[in-house]
Amino acid sequence: MARHLLYVQTEASRMPSVLGVMEDRDVHPLVLRSSADQVYLVVPVDTAEADQLLTLLKPVLGPEDWIALDTPAWTFPEPEAAEREEPTPAEELESDLDQAARFSPWFAFLTVASATIAFAGLVRDDPLLVLASMIIAPLMGPLMALGFGLLWHHRRLMLQAGLTAAAGAGLAWAAAWLLARAFTISAPLAPGAQLMARSAPNLFDLALALVTGAVGAYSYIRGQGQTLVGVMVAIALLPPLVASGVFAALGWAAPATGALYLALVNAAALLFTAAVGYAVRFRLTLRRLWPLALLLGTLALLLWWTSRAGFWTVHPV
Repeated sequence: MARHLLYVQTEASRMPSVLGVMEDRDVHPLVLRSSADQVYLVVPVDTAEADQLLTLLKPVLGPEDWIALDTPAWTFPEPEAAEREEPTPAEELESDLDQAARFSPWFAFLTVASATIAFAGLVRDDPLLVLASMIIAPLMGPLMALGFGLLWHHRRLMLQAGLTAAAGAGLAWAAAWLLARAFTISAPLAPGAQLMARSAPNLFDLALALVTGAVGAYSYIRGQGQTLVGVMVAIALLPPLVASGVFAALGWAAPATGALYLALVNAAALLFTAAVGYAVRFRLTLRRLWPLALLLGTLALLLWWTSRAGFWTVHPV
């Protein structure tokens, strides 16, 4: 905001009129010099006030009086700009993740579309189609946001990301179930290797999910490589969800449950290592890290339960 100095020299008899104009504008002049006949004033004003005062003072000044305005003397930042602080890296990341965690018609469309392509790849036993479905799957954002929200105890972000992730998982499962039911009307589906490989939690998928969570957090922190990492996240989550829906439509309860457990184990592993990545990057104190213990406990409980229930395998079926 530019500031000027407005100089006014007027006869003492006209001072009340001059001061009246300035008081109406809530302007407070400084008296530099005064005598019985003349008064010399200076007024600090901004550009808009200067223009208005020049217009209002001219009618009350006499022919011997004069008024002058200097060039901008100094500048002040706008009050809003002065109070506004630069966002920290964590705040910038939170803003990005907040956008990624929102449910939208576009998110729903991409989820259903990717589930449809994954269904075709799993049923036809075509790994290229399965991989193609991962490219458009939008599941990475909500999960990375959920891990961040848990670590920062950000309830609104946790709720938003959790609901979006749950809605995406539900849409993928329902789309696969409906497609399988529709296709079995005309011909039976014979599950191949791609489907059966997602029928139970296994060590290889767990390792993939653990690595992917850390890399996903790193990609959001660095703001690059999110498309490629998103494919990795989707590989860990979307095929098991689709496989579970297909098995459920076929009436195969055990593989459907095993595939669902695989998706849950992978999601817990992703969240854990993503939260670890955020904690390492922002050097959080130990008392801020209790969500890591919660996530690790959840992962351990899922692994124990799936092993006890007979679903756990060392390698894909």
